[in-house]
Amino acid sequence: MKLEGRLWQLGNIFTLVVVLLSARLVFWIMVQGEALRPVTPSLAAADAYLEALRSRQGAGADEVADSGNAFDQLPQPVIQRTVDLLSTIERGTILDRNGRPVAFDLPVAAGERLRFYAEPSLAPVIGYVSGIRAGIAGLELTYNDTLLGLDRLDAQLSQAAHEPSQGSDLILTLDSGLQRAAEEALAGRSGAAVVLDADTGAVLAMVSAPHFDPNLVLDQTYLTNLAACTVPSCQGVFINRAMQGQYTPGSTFKTVSLIAGLDTGQVSPATIFDFGQQLSGPDGPYYIYSVGGGVIPDPNHTEAQLSLEMSFAKSANAAFARIGAEMPPAVLIDYAGRFGFSLPGDPAWRLELPQAAPQLALDLQALTTNDLLRASTAIGQGELLADPLTMAMVVLAVVNNGDLPLPFLAASVRDPAGTVLQTEPARRVVTGLMQPATAALVRSMLITAAEKGSGRPALVDGLTVGGKTGTAQV
Repeated sequence: MKLEGRLWQLGNIFTLVVVLLSARLVFWIMVQGEALRPVTPSLAAADAYLEALRSRQGAGADEVADSGNAFDQLPQPVIQRTVDLLSTIERGTILDRNGRPVAFDLPVAAGERLRFYAEPSLAPVIGYVSGIRAGIAGLELTYNDTLLGLDRLDAQLSQAAHEPSQGSDLILTLDSGLQRAAEEALAGRSGAAVVLDADTGAVLAMVSAPHFDPNLVLDQTYLTNLAACTVPSCQGVFINRAMQGQYTPGSTFKTVSLIAGLDTGQVSPATIFDFGQQLSGPDGPYYIYSVGGGVIPDPNHTEAQLSLEMSFAKSANAAFARIGAEMPPAVLIDYAGRFGFSLPGDPAWRLELPQAAPQLALDLQALTTNDLLRASTAIGQGELLADPLTMAMVVLAVVNNGDLPLPFLAASVRDPAGTVLQTEPARRVVTGLMQPATAALVRSMLITAAEKGSGRPALVDGLTVGGKTGTAQV
């Protein structure tokens, strides 16, 4: 047979093979597609599948989709296909800013992998994975697709071919050494601590105590014991108090009132407050500010007169209650709203982890008619509720001349070869929360509060320290 004939035959054979393969592919897609799909490697995918199931099947599916963890409600074939897929993926490692692994896959018997968490105090931040190793809380959920490589083409091709693949690594802004120091500073007390980079908003430490142990979170006995807990040392362990705890901020909120008063010209550094007649009580001398049929006690100083700066430094309730009472309600609502108060769901404030919306009042309209409520709110009482991170963000805006670099936790994303795919993917800045001149004045007054006022216990030799103390009656 001549060369041309042989080439013709080979061409026909090649064409036949292509046709057969194409036909098989079409068969699998068209005929077997429903059997192959879907897989739900993320909580969002599971929710989307259940939503589709609900729309197809009516009310019965509605009950299924809305009860419990979405993964627990998936049909068994979907769970099995998802398990099969995830068993071929080595989940990316989560590391702190110094390269220390804090969450990683640990090989165990029979080729299985176990997710191990090296820094339990980070549990409220990092979260944990489900029994099928999909992110279900914290950064494990937020960056689930990244850690599984679902957003990387090479990993997608490997997964489509049912070949082993490796997710991307997540490098955090957190410093695990600083994290441990912050946890030790809480000394076993319930509460939260947040440390931010003042220039960028990068979260260096975020502690919530008490917290759960992410290495035991899938153990039923451990969960049963937590559910039966009746002592503070093991209650509310799944709440990230730094971002979801709702507390009365007390006098720390006077910083917001000060910003609003200075920025609108209601008060200035030249403002002097006269507190009137000093009264005596069982706990010592005090002043009062009468407003709206009520009184606000002021036991925080003995001076009959104080400047605005020293009123802030000594946390004079009477001064800031007066600022609040005389402040137009719309101004207080506006400036508190600039820091996220009473703006639930505002996308401008969406961070990498769920944050409870801080509350200025139960009903904002009440602030327009109730002078006592407005005065109480201005000193950090009333119906105010805030998480610790929100109050840290107030100061962050002050030290950045009125612009707010939103706190972020992801420093970079790297592929298995170490190539940086993303840098600071969640970093954003909210601008113009106050005039730069206002920020400069407030910053100076925060330093005075530490050096000459109620914040003196926080002073550190060799460092310039500023801040605002806060005590709340609840």
